Amino acid sequence: MLTAAYGINQIRSKIWFTLGLIFTAFAARLVWVLWIDTPPASDFLFMYNAASSAAVGDFSFNDTEYFLAWVYQMGFTMYEALIISLFNEPMLILKLINVCVSTITVWVVYKAASSVFNERSGRIAGFAYALYIPNIMMCSVLSNQHFSTMFFMTGCLAAVAKRWQTSRSQWLVIGLCFGLGQLFRPIGGIFIAGLAVYLLLCHLLPQFSRRKLLVSVSKLTGVIAVFYAIQLLVSSLFMQAGYTEYPLSNREPYWKFMVGLNTATDGKWSLEDGKYVLQFKLGEERDAAELAVVKERLQDKAAVAALFARKFVFFWGAKDDAAMWSLGEMNLPAIQVSAERIEGASYAVMSLFGVLALIALLRRRTVSRSTLFLVLLLGYAAIHLAIEIQARYRLDIMPAFIILQSYGVYWLLQRVRKIQLFKARTI
Repeated sequence: MLTAAYGINQIRSKIWFTLGLIFTAFAARLVWVLWIDTPPASDFLFMYNAASSAAVGDFSFNDTEYFLAWVYQMGFTMYEALIISLFNEPMLILKLINVCVSTITVWVVYKAASSVFNERSGRIAGFAYALYIPNIMMCSVLSNQHFSTMFFMTGCLAAVAKRWQTSRSQWLVIGLCFGLGQLFRPIGGIFIAGLAVYLLLCHLLPQFSRRKLLVSVSKLTGVIAVFYAIQLLVSSLFMQAGYTEYPLSNREPYWKFMVGLNTATDGKWSLEDGKYVLQFKLGEERDAAELAVVKERLQDKAAVAALFARKFVFFWGAKDDAAMWSLGEMNLPAIQVSAERIEGASYAVMSLFGVLALIALLRRRTVSRSTLFLVLLLGYAAIHLAIEIQARYRLDIMPAFIILQSYGVYWLLQRVRKIQLFKARTI
């Protein structure tokens, strides 16, 4: 990885580097999508089938338990319905759009790392994300994570990019990106909370003043206002059009916590829990039943602490299951095993560089704009101690992880270069 990082930083022209980065990211994803024809499965199958019905004006799927409880899935479902209604080969088109969206995210990661660190770190982050195997493999999966990751990371880029620091429209762009990301995947609250902590640590505490307080609160308020305005607008449009009876929201808010605190399944999806809650009517009755289970599972503090430790190890240490989602139905075990090995090795190396990055950043003893990505990473890890976990959920925050680890690669390259220069002088 060090050799590759050194090589890409020898390209003097930013334009040529950017073109090479985009071509590499796009080509890798396009080849995968054209080679691997992954059929939709699980939640993605539910949404695709619902989208196929919606495309011909049939919204009877809204009466199913899935869409009655998790109305927020309508955003991604209606996007798919639009594509299905416009194209003869909608599944291929949806996957090609995944390729384009994922490629844009690669560029965003490059620019974000360049903004918070330097151009060399940005190039390292860009190529690391461009060639990150799970991200490539998931392009053949009809996942809602592609759009959400792009929008959330673009909002983060607007928050840290120097050109936006004095722009009055910064809060508008961030709120718009976070709001659009929420339409595809409901994790916007994590990013808004991360932005709030970032503003506190990087803008208020270093040199506190009433003016800075006013500016920070105004920006955060603007972001939240735009964020919720988008949810309200789209919800209203969907309800008026007859797509759904309810706003885009989670009508079963305790389910994720109930499953996440199940010691028997280590916080993963539970069939037994699913059967149990179906006894109760969706709404107040089911909420009360699920909340009672949550309180019961929180009583044994020692068991909860042990559960959190196991969940942390699994969520951040287990192999990524992108290979399973992409290849599980394809009967290609050799390719799946090879992909998992490559992912495991690359993830281990990036984790090592992530540790080096944290050490290097702590030695600087200054709060920088990279704090946003560290806060998001820590916040994402913390919330998943309490809620349901799947290995694929790690993909949502991998851009932040890769941005941070890029500085570890850069830092080590600088150390190696200094040692080489010192040896050259002493010869």
